[in-house]
Amino acid sequence: MKAYKIDAYTNTITELEMSEDYREISQNIGCEMFCVAKTLPNGDTLFVDDEGWINPSVTRAFKFDGRVFAGNGVLLGCNGGGESESAKTKELDIAKLVEFAPKTFSIPQEMRDAAMGSWKVMAMA
Repeated sequence: MKAYKIDAYTNTITELEMSEDYREISQNIGCEMFCVAKTLPNGDTLFVDDEGWINPSVTRAFKFDGRVFAGNGVLLGCNGGGESESAKTKELDIAKLVEFAPKTFSIPQEMRDAAMGSWKVMAMA
């Protein structure tokens, strides 16, 4: 399946060939756990490091469609049944959604604190 890696460390978008093994998502992001960050109208789904903001070894970030994510991302297609498939979005259109930080940028502690402070825990009823 065709997928795209959004690499916050090299500021590149690279086409990948992936199998149906979900562990390849983690391997390509460079993380232990990943989560769905954004689903595009065509079903293509952005996966990112679920622990990016709390992992001090993650030092880079990127914007995708206006939202900031810590670490790398993988964009992969998804059909109506939730099964992975080749990404439909063209690389140029992905590039329009992505904004990379300057090469000298590193995630500061203040940004990590702000990200952590934005999470709210609510009491269960």
